[in-house]
Amino acid sequence: MKIIVTGGSGFVGSNTIVALVKKGYEVLNFDLTEGFDIRKLSDLQEVIEPGDKVLHLAAIARFAQADADPLLAYETNIEGTKNVALACLAKKAERLVYSSTGSVYMPVEQEPPISEEFKCRGNSVYACSKYIGELILERLKVPYVILRYAHLYGKGKIGHGAIGGFIDRMNRGLSPILYGGKQSNDFTHIEDIVQANILALETRNFGEVYNIGSGEELTTEGVFEIMRDALGYEEEFTILPGRSVDPLRFVFDISKAREGLGYNPKYSFREGFDAFCEENNIKAPKKSY
Repeated sequence: MKIIVTGGSGFVGSNTIVALVKKGYEVLNFDLTEGFDIRKLSDLQEVIEPGDKVLHLAAIARFAQADADPLLAYETNIEGTKNVALACLAKKAERLVYSSTGSVYMPVEQEPPISEEFKCRGNSVYACSKYIGELILERLKVPYVILRYAHLYGKGKIGHGAIGGFIDRMNRGLSPILYGGKQSNDFTHIEDIVQANILALETRNFGEVYNIGSGEELTTEGVFEIMRDALGYEEEFTILPGRSVDPLRFVFDISKAREGLGYNPKYSFREGFDAFCEENNIKAPKKSY
């Protein structure tokens, strides 16, 4: 038995593979960088063997990229996911763990915290494609576990996202950008996501959907203030209008994951950001006079 990680060279995949190898698992990185493509059913059928477990992370995973090329998002996130599921069924894989997103709940019309019972539909190309992927797994009746991730940050994610974007612009001497700032989110460290991935690969509970986050609600403005304090950063932010894809409030109810998976997030945001800075040797640039 081996674990096949689609998209294993990405942010979540690379961190998860390191942890899986440390636990003694045999792992195959099924990634475009390794010559594998989830859009090709034959590629999947060649590597999946009876009893294997598949962690499916490969996706067009950024809002902007999905918006710019909806057809690619469809081919990858929908048709690619269907291929993964069909290959798992044909080759008798033991399970398929699917990484979804909290964006499937948007627009959030009920009062948070968001449970798995909240309505799903998505208000972006990316979210819709990921939710359709969920529906495909349910319809094909592949043994699955679905994980809906909150907003991720951590080692290796610099240059995009609220946290990575802050660091990137700060390092380039540019003002960090806040889109609105008053909207809240659930900011989750990559080590907690990795923990959830491994628990989902090991659980005996199939056919379940779990919210994976920190359960801590912070406004983007509040997060930037924590980062400013942690780094001793003295410059101001650029505040732009909020984006339509961002809800006013977003925080997960993670009680189902606690009970069903034994998931227990390790990091508050301040603790996670301190770890992030230490891992990446991040310090605020000195002021030039």
